Amino acid sequence: MAILNTQKKKIWAISGAVLIILILGYTVAKPKDDSQNYSWELVDEGEVRETITASGQVRAQRQSNIGTSTAGEIKEIHVKDGEFVQAGDLLMTIDNVRVSAQLEAIRKDAQRLKNQAERTGELFKKTEVLYRQGLVSEEEYRNQRNNAEATSLSYQAAQKNIESAQDSVNKAILRAPFAGRITGLKAEKGDTAIPGMSNIAGALLMVIADMSQMQAEIMVNESEVVRIKVGQTAQVTIESLPGVVFQGLVEEVATGSEINLTQGNLYKVKIDLQGDQEQLNQLRPGMSARATILAASIPNSMRIPLQAVQERFGSVEEAQKAGLLVPTPKSVVMVHRDGRAYETPIMTGIFSTKFFEVKSGLSKGDKVITGPSKKLKELKDRSKVTLRRKSDTQLMESLKSNDKKEKD
Repeated sequence: MAILNTQKKKIWAISGAVLIILILGYTVAKPKDDSQNYSWELVDEGEVRETITASGQVRAQRQSNIGTSTAGEIKEIHVKDGEFVQAGDLLMTIDNVRVSAQLEAIRKDAQRLKNQAERTGELFKKTEVLYRQGLVSEEEYRNQRNNAEATSLSYQAAQKNIESAQDSVNKAILRAPFAGRITGLKAEKGDTAIPGMSNIAGALLMVIADMSQMQAEIMVNESEVVRIKVGQTAQVTIESLPGVVFQGLVEEVATGSEINLTQGNLYKVKIDLQGDQEQLNQLRPGMSARATILAASIPNSMRIPLQAVQERFGSVEEAQKAGLLVPTPKSVVMVHRDGRAYETPIMTGIFSTKFFEVKSGLSKGDKVITGPSKKLKELKDRSKVTLRRKSDTQLMESLKSNDKKEKD
């Protein structure tokens, strides 16, 4: 029995020793958690595509708000909403009885002035002959001449009044200025049409649009519009047509801004839409649109992650040397060398959602610190730092590899 107890004790001792060795071995072999260390990335070369995204509405390239310069009751509407019309087609008739009566009165008055001008003209001719013969005084001659000129001018003014009144009569009959589709019938028979701005009730009667060429009209912030130029390519999605992407080209960039209380100064950018005609035919003015414009693209650019770049202000002395009154911001990165972080000014170019183009200040293969963002902001020049074992790219590849293994 004593021998058996001794053997059991030896077995337990050996097992315990083996367990301790295994635990120590696992502890040594287990990778240390370096998630609290600084993240980093290598400066490399690759494509940088700068895009600008903004929202707006679909509209026809050619669109007209139909109104009137003649006030009156709408007697008849000759079209329906959504109807296609040709140039010159009758759209609407406005009550022109009052204007027509005015025109008739002006014509009668013009005829009276015409007769008067003819009589005074004949009388002046006779007086002129007698004046040359010395049979009438110079004063009478001048009076007859002035009278003839006055009645002639009155008749000319009456003729212009006729033209103006006739124009008002004509404007009471509205016709299509070009071929298109009625996309917004705002009035009904019996309503009162009034001249004025389109945002006043009764001023905007209908909208006619040439649907053969559609546009996306988007509003771009002032900080981004400076990078948009006519001819740049774009892709446009429509909220009511999910999954459909329209190709487009920037056709116009506004030079004047439209103030938005929440978004500041916005500039209108028009994009011509291209694509499958069947899909284009589904577009309607006023549909919500979102456009992404390719502002610039560099295929083999020196680049770094966005999060590596910080904006810091230079000193007053540096500003004075540059002839400036106050310090200006400069772009810097923290480059890792020999266990320390070195603040390095750089010059950036275009940028994408992930990368900055680097024009100067770095070389391919440099290690730039990318985070954590709070620690990076507080990091001082020449501070000692400890990096993670893997770069951001390597960590991402590891995660993708692990996900793939789990799926398999």
